[in-house]
Amino acid sequence: MDICAFWNSRAGLGEAAGSRDVVAKRLEIEAIASYVRDGMRVLDAGCGNGVTAIELAGRYDIEILGIDFASAMIEAAAGMLQGHSLKGRLRFDVGEVRRLAHLRGSFDLVYTERVLINLSDWPAQKDAISAIGDTLADGGMYVMCENSQDGLDQTNALRERIGLSTITPPWHNRYLRDAEIEQARFTNLKLERIDYFSSTYYFLSRVVNAWQSAQAGREPDYGDPINQLALRMPSFGKLGQGRIWVWRKIS
Repeated sequence: MDICAFWNSRAGLGEAAGSRDVVAKRLEIEAIASYVRDGMRVLDAGCGNGVTAIELAGRYDIEILGIDFASAMIEAAAGMLQGHSLKGRLRFDVGEVRRLAHLRGSFDLVYTERVLINLSDWPAQKDAISAIGDTLADGGMYVMCENSQDGLDQTNALRERIGLSTITPPWHNRYLRDAEIEQARFTNLKLERIDYFSSTYYFLSRVVNAWQSAQAGREPDYGDPINQLALRMPSFGKLGQGRIWVWRKIS
């Protein structure tokens, strides 16, 4: 199965379409939402079945376009949109994250949510970042909510110390490397900061909850109260694969 076919097969899974860990999904939505303001023109580049875009359009008076290369995801997004009362305006369309020339200069904010990790290597990921930068208006922001291999490695180091197996990325993912991003130079974007929004969650879920579950002889449950607690706590440290790299458009 190729990557597009894989995502088409998951289009009907609602909030779990992008990941079985729906608590982590909620954490991502809240993290992305913190960058959104009324009046913005927003692009959800790789929107999947539209869960995040629908949530944001329900909260904010924004104009948002969601695109995805998996046509079944776009069909599912249109279906999920039915019946929602929105504060903003939202539409969905099929599109590819590296082919955005027709959207040049159109948006105040663009976000991706575990999208670039579906590209096979760093050159492809870097091309996508540059293409996304071109869609931003002057001073616009790219909220790159993606997975870090370095963050996963740090989590695995803790897991190994307490006798847990290491976690490996899914077959269709190539997590970002910190050094590659630090060394990258773009003519249209400047990295402003890194938001380690998920560090507390991944420590509690992948280390504490995982260890406790192992002691009880059961598989960890994503809905465990320990995981739910993490949604209510501030993030500390730099653990966990989920990070947001905040880029600013430069001319």
